[in-house]
Amino acid sequence: MRNPVVGRHSELARLRAAVGAAASGASRFVLVSGAAGIGKSWLAEQVATLAAQAGVRVVRGNALDDAGMPPLWPWRRAARDLPELAAALHTVTEPGGGAAAQRFRMFTEVADVLTAAAAPSGLVLILEDLHWSDPTSLALLTHVAAETPRTKLLLVATARDPMGETLLAHQPDWLRLPHFQSLPVPGLSAPEVRYWLEQTDHAPDLAARIHERTDGNPLLVRLVIESGLHAGDDPLLSTPGIRRLILTQLDRLDHTATEVLAAASVIGERIDPDLLEQVYVSTSGDSPRPRLAQGDASTPGVEHADLSTSHPEQVVGVGDRVARALDAAVAAGIVRRFPDSTLGFTHALVRDAVYAELAPSQRAAYHRAAAQALATRGGPDSAVAGAIATHWRHASACADSPQARHWSRRAAVAARASASYAEAIRFGQWAIDAATTATNSERAELLIELARDEFAAGQITTSLDHCVEAGALAEQADRPDLLAEAGLVVQGVNSPSIMAHLDMLCGKALRLLDPIEHPDLVARILAQHALAAAERGACVQSRKLSEQAMRAAERSTDPDVILDVIHARHLSLAATDFLEERIVLAAKAIEIAVDAEQPLAQLWGHVWTADAALQRGDLPGFDAALDHIELLADRRRLPIARWHLQRLRATRAALVGDFAAALTCDDAAYNLAVSIGDYSLVGLHHAFRGMHAVIVGHIDRTELAAALASLEFVPKITIAQLFAPMLHALAGELDEATVLFAPFRHLPDTMEIGARWSGTVYSVGVIAELLADADTADRVYRAFAGREHHYAADGTGALYCVGSIARIRADNARVAGHFDAAVPLYQQGLTMDTQIGARPFTALGHLGLARTHLARADLPAAHTAATAAATAFRHLNMPHRLRETDTLLTEITKATRTTDPLTPREREVHDLIATGLTNREIATHLTLSERTVETHVRNLLAKLTYPNRTAIPRRKT
Repeated sequence: MRNPVVGRHSELARLRAAVGAAASGASRFVLVSGAAGIGKSWLAEQVATLAAQAGVRVVRGNALDDAGMPPLWPWRRAARDLPELAAALHTVTEPGGGAAAQRFRMFTEVADVLTAAAAPSGLVLILEDLHWSDPTSLALLTHVAAETPRTKLLLVATARDPMGETLLAHQPDWLRLPHFQSLPVPGLSAPEVRYWLEQTDHAPDLAARIHERTDGNPLLVRLVIESGLHAGDDPLLSTPGIRRLILTQLDRLDHTATEVLAAASVIGERIDPDLLEQVYVSTSGDSPRPRLAQGDASTPGVEHADLSTSHPEQVVGVGDRVARALDAAVAAGIVRRFPDSTLGFTHALVRDAVYAELAPSQRAAYHRAAAQALATRGGPDSAVAGAIATHWRHASACADSPQARHWSRRAAVAARASASYAEAIRFGQWAIDAATTATNSERAELLIELARDEFAAGQITTSLDHCVEAGALAEQADRPDLLAEAGLVVQGVNSPSIMAHLDMLCGKALRLLDPIEHPDLVARILAQHALAAAERGACVQSRKLSEQAMRAAERSTDPDVILDVIHARHLSLAATDFLEERIVLAAKAIEIAVDAEQPLAQLWGHVWTADAALQRGDLPGFDAALDHIELLADRRRLPIARWHLQRLRATRAALVGDFAAALTCDDAAYNLAVSIGDYSLVGLHHAFRGMHAVIVGHIDRTELAAALASLEFVPKITIAQLFAPMLHALAGELDEATVLFAPFRHLPDTMEIGARWSGTVYSVGVIAELLADADTADRVYRAFAGREHHYAADGTGALYCVGSIARIRADNARVAGHFDAAVPLYQQGLTMDTQIGARPFTALGHLGLARTHLARADLPAAHTAATAAATAFRHLNMPHRLRETDTLLTEITKATRTTDPLTPREREVHDLIATGLTNREIATHLTLSERTVETHVRNLLAKLTYPNRTAIPRRKT
């Protein structure tokens, strides 16, 4: 019976408008949502029809209710009709970048392909059943939608309500898109149900009761109508009742057809006839039974079914029965043929109901047969491993199973290759679930693999927990190599608690490893120890450990091992004292990174080179390093490289006083950090803004609140903790700043030279100046002794270069009261900062020098320096610093008047009298009347208490 077209006029009108808008270049993204059976697929069909009528190309894909569905399956299905899309989806396999970088590159390629395909006459991309979609597919859809707002692309997605958590997580991002439209599909109204009944020759007076029981859901309305139930029946009181109602459609089929559909329900909502035939052959009671054979090239040591038979005529007969059963199911409206000629259940509810009716033993048998059939069929793991793992998992009822473990592990590897870490984690956990009787070594290996995927996905705490668990199993199995691997999974995280766990694991492994048997592992562990030591401030120990790591890796041929030890060595030497060795390490990292599996190594090498150039005041060298970073960002499409590029551009612009460009670049870096999802990078945005506030001499309340709030999410390292007292002091909250600063006042005397030393000690000095803390300023002044010829950047990634160390040391000398020492330091700093065009810091140097001269009572020199500072601050548009300087000039003028009672004109007259000139000669010299000169003479004699002009000391002209 053909169902009448009922309702949906409003939905169709909106979809028709969306097709027209996209065809004219105003893209649309429409999410069609509603309950199961509400008619989402029917509306998707109508979109395809409308697009075809408008001459717009249609591409379709769909997700499946199958835990073994490979990552990006909806997109891969769509790629069958768009070959360029298939190529873009494989971009992730190209070398270059970590997990996030690879995924970003692939996402961008897909967006570009769709934009190009839509350009001629439009493109409609329909993605159905996204409530079953994998997280990577949804993330890709979000990216594509955001990147194609003004193209001829119409995105139509269908999803079931209630939506899954994964889909819901993306909806806020979609709602922010101006071209997004939500199209919730409601149930049919009671009048519409009545019209349906009329069109199918049923009593219309049943409409109200049917509508009440079905809520107008078209599928349930149809099932109620076709079931022949009377008005008094209530099929929706319980779930079993609904299932029974749905299954009444199977009553008209024979026993063979229902058995075939039972097997099909295990395969999934979409039906693969060849696979279904193999499953049915191996499980039907009257077919040849499968033989079990030991071993398989694809599954070593795992039993599998041999689906061959010595009775081919019987197999053919079974195949005929399967085909006839599918034809009967199509005729009965239980199975339908899709536009791409594939078969599938008419609705997920049908498949779910059939599946739910299976006895547990029967269900397990079907899943086992499906797994064995897929394994013998072969194919790339990206396409089949997940499905096989799923079938084995169900076949074993999620219990211990070598087959489930083997295929889950292979599925995790395939997902990892596509940077689909959420899926890799799921399969990795399945492998562990199926390994209850595995050896400790095997379980440790599985846990390490899972931990790596979790770390790549940003689940650091969970990853660490599994590393600790794997380490304990490795110890019990006497496998120090696995213990070492467990300790090396989590890297680059400087949380004290996490570092303590890693140190424990690596320390145990180092004590147990044979350095002759495992030299590379020993080198990597020593490097990890060195990094951890540097992060916690044990810089001397870090240098010792990194040197040992370098020696351990001397004979290594693995470039990744060499890069690990270079990284550790560089961080341990992150101070001006070791500048030349760091330059050599950076060059070596760039050289060997080409052959390594660490595409970011070249980036680190160029970042290190840029930092070293800043310390030397070599801006051409710095700019050259930025050019290389930009090339890496463009060629490999690495988001983290683009972030470093924007961050260093911000540093460069701020150094020379282009604050508008600096803040623009910092905003770009912040937006990249958010898109990458790395909140440690987001925190550096607030750190940059805080340092900018220190330089310009002002922070408003909004910036202060945001910066202080960000400190809750940054690692508890000293330089980060100093930002709170620094910003409070800058905002004038001196009491709060003093309390917070107290634990750090002696830091310059105790902190070991190494990572972040320069930036940390500089920050202590800034706070000491803001709080007028002479004792602490003296410690900073002494700590920087001997480093005046360098510029302030400590080699761990320049956040905000603050010019010459000579000026920094001069500021602290002044605050500490060492005025005579401060003057030559300021002069040296002015020369250095002027040489590199660091205009804000030249101006700050003049300001500091003026304050020093004022303290030394050298008022003319103070006035000259303050005037130079005011001129520079005015040109740089630094109003808060300019106000400081104007206040200082007022103070200097007042002090000058206090020490010299004469007005400037009276002083001129006084000085001319001292050379022996007469009043008339003075009047001529100053272009004044003689009477005016006489008045000035009387006034100055009175002020100086001289009896007459002859008492004024004579001096030579």
